[in-house]
Amino acid sequence: MKGSPEFYFFDMDHTLIDNDCDVSWKDFMVAEKLAPPEALKTAADFYQTYLKGCLDPDAFTLFQLNEFIGRTEAEMSALCRKHFEVMVKSKIYPEAEALVRKTIAAGHLVVLLTATNRIIAKPLADYFGIDRIVATELEINADGRYTGKFTGVYAAAQGKVTLAEKFCRDKGLSLSNAAYYGDSINDRFILDAVGFPFVVNPDSDLKKLAMKKGWEILTFRK
Repeated sequence: MKGSPEFYFFDMDHTLIDNDCDVSWKDFMVAEKLAPPEALKTAADFYQTYLKGCLDPDAFTLFQLNEFIGRTEAEMSALCRKHFEVMVKSKIYPEAEALVRKTIAAGHLVVLLTATNRIIAKPLADYFGIDRIVATELEINADGRYTGKFTGVYAAAQGKVTLAEKFCRDKGLSLSNAAYYGDSINDRFILDAVGFPFVVNPDSDLKKLAMKKGWEILTFRK
């Protein structure tokens, strides 16, 4: 690795925050009495398949977005902001916040690149001052209401590379000049694709891979 990145992609869960927003979203929905208590076990089961790199995005989205169905963007934005305040804000890694704010202050392009859907991720991006998000996009019908499905590419594993490449094409940039910060073995594809890979709080499989490939390993703590 020579030189320095021209722009930066940051993962969200367990990279910027000590939290998985897809899990905490269901906790929040149960607390708000918008989802049944048994949804928590299903959410935990899906999280385990994600950690193993074998998540079925269609099945997961159908479960995860159940509370979105029939609601408007304004309704869900309000709930997502409350989710951030209640479940996420206190779990931000101070080192991650300092790094992101320093990078933005230096005039670098910073992008939040996350498998979490855009509307759940946006309050955190707003808090950090990140104005560009590449995430899973949700389908909205002609009446302006969520259908409970995602649209386009699911932003995990190889999907992150696909979406990051599209972002670069649209901006006239190259992944070889990008940094990516991520925590999961699911991020191995995007870490391989960028010129400046950084591994944050890696799971055991990613830590082994990072040591083999010589990727820098960072530790952020609350």
